[in-house]
Amino acid sequence: MAFNFSFFGTNEHRVFNYRPRYFDEEKEERRKKFGDVDNSAKEEKYVPGSYIKGSFRDGNYQRQKGESKAQKYMGMVALILAFVVVYLVVKMWPYMMAALGIN
Repeated sequence: MAFNFSFFGTNEHRVFNYRPRYFDEEKEERRKKFGDVDNSAKEEKYVPGSYIKGSFRDGNYQRQKGESKAQKYMGMVALILAFVVVYLVVKMWPYMMAALGIN
């Protein structure tokens, strides 16, 4: 049994959430019956991935959700505790060495 513990939480999977802005049912029915009128589909050959090429570089694939408040607070507390521990070790270094008998 493994315990996965992280100060910054776990990464959440990205969700594709597509909502069409406008849908005309009559127009879609006409397209199904008669096809595209401008014949642009006949001239061009479809290449898979051609519509999304360069979308990573344009910044279209970004996280929608940020980290929660609890994760932010835990990260800040952990950072403060780390600084306090480092400060105390540096401050008490001579006393620790004297207690161990190392000069």
